[in-house]
Amino acid sequence: MNKVICVGNAVVDIIVKNGPERTPDGMTQFSETIDMYLGGDAVNEASGMAAMGNDVKLYTVIGDDALGNAFMSMVKEAGMDTAGIIRDKEHGTTATVVTVGAGGEHGCMTLKDGAAGNMRYSKDIFHIDFTGAKLLSVASLFWSKGQRDEDLTELFKAAKEAGALTAADMVLDQSYMTLDDISGALKYIDFLVPSYHEASYFTGKDTPEEIAEEFHKRGVKTVVLKMGAEGVFASSAGEICRVGTIADKVVDTLGAGDNFVAGFLTGIVDGLSLEEALYFGSAASAIAISQYGANGAVKSKEQVFKYLQSHRN
Repeated sequence: MNKVICVGNAVVDIIVKNGPERTPDGMTQFSETIDMYLGGDAVNEASGMAAMGNDVKLYTVIGDDALGNAFMSMVKEAGMDTAGIIRDKEHGTTATVVTVGAGGEHGCMTLKDGAAGNMRYSKDIFHIDFTGAKLLSVASLFWSKGQRDEDLTELFKAAKEAGALTAADMVLDQSYMTLDDISGALKYIDFLVPSYHEASYFTGKDTPEEIAEEFHKRGVKTVVLKMGAEGVFASSAGEICRVGTIADKVVDTLGAGDNFVAGFLTGIVDGLSLEEALYFGSAASAIAISQYGANGAVKSKEQVFKYLQSHRN
């Protein structure tokens, strides 16, 4: 069983299914369902990787409040270790209201100054033990204004010194930072997995090849771009791979990218080639978007393999 360290944001997702786009003032309207789920990039990725047989250690911050209590209950119910979860007494648990339409596309409204948006990604705060770890995954760069290049650099460096691979994904600029603000950390990243839109935003480049080259110049070894309905693009040591989407049912796209990352990184630590890991991640993502919620659809590695075998062209 591969030991994986996952550091990043935790969110309580409140998902509203097929509700009205706007409620007139003074009126109450109705949605089909309103449910509460575990969410946040780090939680989604940790949940997926754990389901696929990895020994996952999750490190994150939530508020010391009622939503935080609900989060802890859901984490325990999911069978995940809570030892790396810190309770922030100053900031509330980050919550996101997600509206999902009939076509599966979603919109989000997230608490502006929650615990996840203020956490530091520091190995000393979390007292992380990298002994025996195969992978450190940081989810996500630019999520928190508490992120500091020195913390991230130390975190990635410690993982590399322990013999672990390093990976990270991104969100759009919520921390008012640029690539130059994390230049030290980028040099230690083996796998960077942003969406095309995120990567284009931060690099100022338009084509996948140009975007990848910009990250390679900054020290990133392998760049994987999540390109939505177009699939994924990867660049590594002169090798270019493209894998199209294999999803056949779209219910809720929330967490599609996080589940791809979970599957892709599971493939990497299992020793799959870059192309095969891309396919494995695509299968995990396809399973995830076939039901509501950002995590929980992926149940096992065998499930993902079976889906891939039956849907791969």
